[in-house]
Amino acid sequence: MVEKHIVKGFDSDLDSIKEKINNISGIVESQLSYCYEALNKRDVVLAEKVIERDKQIDKHYQELLDLSVRLFALRQPFANDLRYVISSLKIASDLERIGDQAKNIAKAARWLSKLPQNQTVLSSDSLFNIINTNFRKVGNAYNEEDSVKAKKIWFKDAEVNKAYDILFRETLTYMLEDPRNIASCSQILAIAKNLERIGDHTQNIAEMVFYYVTGSHIENKLSSTELKEYSSQKKYKTNISNIFKKAKLIAKK
Repeated sequence: MVEKHIVKGFDSDLDSIKEKINNISGIVESQLSYCYEALNKRDVVLAEKVIERDKQIDKHYQELLDLSVRLFALRQPFANDLRYVISSLKIASDLERIGDQAKNIAKAARWLSKLPQNQTVLSSDSLFNIINTNFRKVGNAYNEEDSVKAKKIWFKDAEVNKAYDILFRETLTYMLEDPRNIASCSQILAIAKNLERIGDHTQNIAEMVFYYVTGSHIENKLSSTELKEYSSQKKYKTNISNIFKKAKLIAKK
């Protein structure tokens, strides 16, 4: 928890960092919702809106970087303050990357609107819902400075990977059944991969919240049971990644 300082300007700078994080997070959250709607309603206008609004995320991110440089130069934070600023910078970086992933999804949705309806689009609902829920919860964990919630969200990445695996396999099957589906299925696979990456960035944010609040890296605070579960998740994720690479080769043929 950030303690009050004798120099009020220090508190103001720290509050500004938190405000910027929340501004970026708010835009990103709406971007994810718009992506889902654009994809399911085949709404090109909404997809274009997502692509254009990504500039706002980049602007806020750059402002946060400038503010942080100023704070380092003038305030020379240390201990909890230093950990807070460093964690916030990493969180902002992950938020900016999620914004980029959302833009990629919007571009794929725009492309899909020109193609015949693909039934696997509906199968993306589960993955979208998990992603949106985790993202909203990690924002709450950040504002509440709740390491327990952050740790739970960190482990929730396993649900993202399983939902991604299901969507991936279903789309790949649909692609192999009929070569005419390859164009649309390739876009669905790209969307699925971007959603999976958003899950990774959300997990990173949860890890940074945990680090800021506790001063420890989350992997160093896992019980033997949790460590075993985490190792299993990493192996599962590696297998999915290998299958995805093979699918990309098939799509190019």
